[in-house]
Amino acid sequence: LSCFEFYIATGSQDLFPCEICGRHFARDVLMRHGPICKKVFNKKRKPFSSLKQRLQGTEITTVKKQPPRKNQMERKSNWRQHHEDFINAIQSAKQVTKAIKEGQPLPPPPPPSVNPDYIQCPYCLRRFNEAAAQKHIKFCEEQAARRAFAAGSKPTKQAPKKNPTLTSAVLSLLQKRAQEAANTSEPRPGKEQ
Repeated sequence: LSCFEFYIATGSQDLFPCEICGRHFARDVLMRHGPICKKVFNKKRKPFSSLKQRLQGTEITTVKKQPPRKNQMERKSNWRQHHEDFINAIQSAKQVTKAIKEGQPLPPPPPPSVNPDYIQCPYCLRRFNEAAAQKHIKFCEEQAARRAFAAGSKPTKQAPKKNPTLTSAVLSLLQKRAQEAANTSEPRPGKEQ
């Protein structure tokens, strides 16, 4: 039994509810309880911060909150560009399927879309988001300086200039195909056609 039920069951004292908290007390106790209850319920409690309590008594007395980054707020939605790219990809896939069914030569692939949020590296011409671009451009600049220094120390051997948009594997494949095409067009010595 609770205290309230006990008093009701025994009927020894009349209990009266507190106007503030709703608890029941005897008349003489309610007279003492009333001012205390008003004082407690009228005070607004400060929110408890376990961080402040942990840091109390240490050398680190205050912790400064870092302001939120502006990059997150300034980010624009480029859903329209993504939608256009998606529609173009679907249309080009339909053209390829149609060309295969009809036995026609395949249409050229659609041009790659350039994300306007990406930053192009001036050394290797690759594109990166802002955070990755900052790291990469520093790295690529050092690599370019090392290559230039290495090329400067060996004047007898000059590295051939490569097309920066083609990888070495694609470049070698294209060179092989060009050689094969040249070999098939020229008549071979010793064989008559």
